[in-house]
Amino acid sequence: MNPADQKHERLVRHVDGRLSEAEADQVAASLRYDAEARRFLREMAEQAVMIADLERETQGRRAVMQEHGTLAPARGHLARFPTASRPFATVLAAAASIAILLSVGLLFRKFHHRGEIATITALDGAIQWTGDGGRVVRDLTVGTKLQGGIIEGIEPLSWFELQFADGTTVAITGNSTLTFSDLGQKRLQLKSGTASANVRPQPSGRPMVIQTTSAVLEVIGTQFAIETDTSATRLDVSQGKVRVKRLSDGADLEVPARHRVLAAADHDFSVVPFLASVDTWTSRLPLGPERTLGRWLPPDAGRDAALLAVPFTTRLGWTIFATATGVSAWDDPPVKLGRGTSLRFRGRLAVSSPVYFGVTVRDANGAFAGRFQTIRSAAEFAAGKNFDVTLPLSEFGLDPSLNSMANKLPARPFELNVESVWCHTLTRPGGLELFQTEVIAPVVTSP
Repeated sequence: MNPADQKHERLVRHVDGRLSEAEADQVAASLRYDAEARRFLREMAEQAVMIADLERETQGRRAVMQEHGTLAPARGHLARFPTASRPFATVLAAAASIAILLSVGLLFRKFHHRGEIATITALDGAIQWTGDGGRVVRDLTVGTKLQGGIIEGIEPLSWFELQFADGTTVAITGNSTLTFSDLGQKRLQLKSGTASANVRPQPSGRPMVIQTTSAVLEVIGTQFAIETDTSATRLDVSQGKVRVKRLSDGADLEVPARHRVLAAADHDFSVVPFLASVDTWTSRLPLGPERTLGRWLPPDAGRDAALLAVPFTTRLGWTIFATATGVSAWDDPPVKLGRGTSLRFRGRLAVSSPVYFGVTVRDANGAFAGRFQTIRSAAEFAAGKNFDVTLPLSEFGLDPSLNSMANKLPARPFELNVESVWCHTLTRPGGLELFQTEVIAPVVTSP
């Protein structure tokens, strides 16, 4: 066994409680100056967190499948996975039991992953949390304290804000999945979707780490928004700075305030400044279904490309038949709403029914700032006929489902950036098709 292996084996025996008192004192003293030993212990803890999160996710998925009767019974001839070697199993057991925190006058402190590390401070829509042992909780409320685990938005209207003990907040919106833990260092994994964060200054040497499928972010203290899918991660930094490493090639760079970057294997990896906002926008449905909600219908003879409304059931039990179009994209500037802005919707209803028209907005830092809507009666929409409505933004009010969060959100959508525009019918299908949506700039009158 070489000297490095001997040192690592001794560290494992130490945290596992298998050293004599004299040997334990020697190891504790060496940690004051041995940075490599401290790194080894941190990596053990991080491996344990990742494996625990994977186990929680697997068990959570299994619990959901069992609940819905979609999990096939176990069969005796299923292939077995190789058993971990004894040294590796020992390392994982030791890492799972403690994380090492070095501070003035303190060499070791045990952090229990099962402890509560954050509190829900805002919530809307259907949210699901999976904790240790695959425990799945859906009846979450503001004020609920959570252990580390996996939080998922399971409908397009989902919104969730989590606050850590130091005041750091992280929020997700829509169909997003976030794994979070804090064993002396905050570690998050955004597997898909959109998140924003306001990160308080973190301890020296222990930045918040956020991993996606395409990038790793290190955050000391800042405000930013992030969006990710299976191949790319978009980061917008509004305050402070964030270090980003692209996983495809290991390239890394620092993103300062008011700048952004796209981390993807097939895209230029460079920092660019925020684009100046604009006040007009038009959807481009003929180009395809990217960044939309609904069933995309290609253009056909005598008919425009369209989005056909699709159903989903909200946390309150309402069935909504909705279409939506994302507005914010990497190559496009943000679209800001003014007091004189109007929204135009062109579409068709197969059945005459009331229609809800709305817009989802974010603030200048990329944080969720609410959904705003207005309603038009069935009398305005003849069955089987095209409609074309232009609605002043002044008619849009906060979505009633967000009333419990009204103290955290603006009363009106003015001077905010558009995330998406949408329309839907409620309770029953109306055969709603959307052809085009526009954001129309305020009319400037001469003095």
